[in-house]
Amino acid sequence: MSAITSNNLIKVKTGPLSRMPYALRYRLIFLLLGNLFLLGYIYQYTLNHEGSSFQTVISKISPDMAPRLLAGIAMTGILYIGAIDLSVGAMIVMAGTVFGLCYEAELNPIISFTACFLTPVVLSLLNSLLISKLKIPAIIITLAGLTFYRGVAQQITSHFGPNSGNQFSIQNEAFHTPAKEYSAWFLIGGILIALYLEFFRKTPRKWLAMGCSPHACTLKGINVNEIQHSAFFVSGIFMGMAALLFLTNLMTIEPSRVAQNFELSVIGAVVLGGTNIFGGEGSYIGTILGAMLLYLVSEAMIYAGVSEYWRVAIQGAVIISVIGFDCVMHRKKKLLEELN
Repeated sequence: MSAITSNNLIKVKTGPLSRMPYALRYRLIFLLLGNLFLLGYIYQYTLNHEGSSFQTVISKISPDMAPRLLAGIAMTGILYIGAIDLSVGAMIVMAGTVFGLCYEAELNPIISFTACFLTPVVLSLLNSLLISKLKIPAIIITLAGLTFYRGVAQQITSHFGPNSGNQFSIQNEAFHTPAKEYSAWFLIGGILIALYLEFFRKTPRKWLAMGCSPHACTLKGINVNEIQHSAFFVSGIFMGMAALLFLTNLMTIEPSRVAQNFELSVIGAVVLGGTNIFGGEGSYIGTILGAMLLYLVSEAMIYAGVSEYWRVAIQGAVIISVIGFDCVMHRKKKLLEELN
């Protein structure tokens, strides 16, 4: 009850910006300035190098960045409640297997897209159900899901997939429509939904309250299981959109290789955006800016001539450093609160 009391559990200041700690507001300003600087650098590069087009760079943002940004929004709500989902990459693998089976069965593209979208929704709700019923921390359940879902996908592909190998080859252009033609609409729609939740709905505040103190939520008469299920359900919806865009942008879906280390970059974007990995603090706006910054850093390194191996190493170092620093700072803050 040190972090939050039953009297001010939900009755907080109106307006999400006013509810944010000063450190989080400064983080948002830093991210915004960082994104503007990187965009300026890329714009200046395209002006000074013949054959480069800033418009082309902008047009690539939605198909390249949308899956990770939407997955970051999905992860944000789960981190709000003090949980984490390490199986998001494996969810995409399972969705890809279902999508591939629908393609091989010559089902209508709309049916295939729907099945692909619903797979992460179902798996996310399954994770939440296992967490609440087995009373096992989310990190353990989803860590198991990380390997289990990918393993199941590989087994399904090897037994029921095409004879050409443990992969699906999606050659029909109609099955690439979401990523090729509507990625920008999915991206804009996902961002608008996230901002609507943050600015106009109480549900994210309940998630944050649970992340601060589940015990206080219980004393207030709030069902913490319902809060948890709602966070994982909303996460599943965003993951469904992310999986659909990610998979329909691929010509080949191979469960053993698809979405490798996807969860690391997603968690990195969310924590970079200021969301507390221990729960109770964060912002969808921060996640959006954090995902954009990581993407633009990668693009800027390409234009700067940094080799692919170094780009991967630098991105990984940035993500791990940010997560490690955030864990240390929030752990120190939590210890100070307990001493008080």
